[in-house]
Amino acid sequence: MTRFDRKTVPVFINPESGSASGIIDLLQQDQRLSVHAMPATDMADGLRKAMQEGATRILVSGGDGTLALAGGVLAGTDIALGIIPGGTLNHFAKRLGIPSDPQAAIELALTGQAQPVDVGYVNDLLFINTSSVGAYVHFVRTREHLEQWMNYHLASLFAGLRRLLRLRSAHLQLDSNTIHSPLVFVGVGERGLAFPTLGQVRADGQNGLHLLAVRTQNRLETLKLAFSAAIWGRDPLNQSQTLEDCMIGALVLDYRRKKRRIHVAVDGELVFLKLPLHYRFAVGALSVIIPDTASKEQQST
Repeated sequence: MTRFDRKTVPVFINPESGSASGIIDLLQQDQRLSVHAMPATDMADGLRKAMQEGATRILVSGGDGTLALAGGVLAGTDIALGIIPGGTLNHFAKRLGIPSDPQAAIELALTGQAQPVDVGYVNDLLFINTSSVGAYVHFVRTREHLEQWMNYHLASLFAGLRRLLRLRSAHLQLDSNTIHSPLVFVGVGERGLAFPTLGQVRADGQNGLHLLAVRTQNRLETLKLAFSAAIWGRDPLNQSQTLEDCMIGALVLDYRRKKRRIHVAVDGELVFLKLPLHYRFAVGALSVIIPDTASKEQQST
């Protein structure tokens, strides 16, 4: 295991990520940093080692999946997380106002002050943006499998038809109510429901987990809703009677099935988790270095 120099600030980066090569060169030129390039499978152990050796500020370069992994290790501690965006979309960094320019992000991460940031958990897995379960997750898995033999568009068509015939509804327990849904979305912070901000965190939104679930009572209703969206182009989000839309602090989700593990989308990554799924909101659980101008905005997310 790499030994950490206490005179420098450790920065972790996955060398296999798309933009890693250019950012690694930039990081290595900064004498204030000690660069630790390692695959995602080793990063959690590397972060724990840095913590054990007394690091009070740790920088991580990567996309939302890498940042969520780091957050899972650092959450609940006083260690400040500095972010250098290195992914494709960088939703988390954009929401917090972190510069997209690597040099500016490095300077902020080294000199800025940390603020508490809200996160979510599904079972014991931390997520910083969103998690989803159901039809979309199964669609992505099927499409990726079919792309071995056909192009993207044809794979999407067959994946959609296959999922349409195999739709299953999750059972959501909200207080004393049980809701049936083939598609469940959970986001950290209140989300916009209309274009052009569909799915984005609202600057004036409420704190908590934002639950969006297409509500159906049985398999027939699920199929009707799916055909309505696929064939006639009707958007389930525009049909208020079919949409569960609320802010929550916790949620239990389960399926009536023999297999007790399912694939769940968490910050853009598919993971295999044990049922039932327990979602919960964690206020200010992660200490993140953000611009002063973003600190007030974060309080509303």
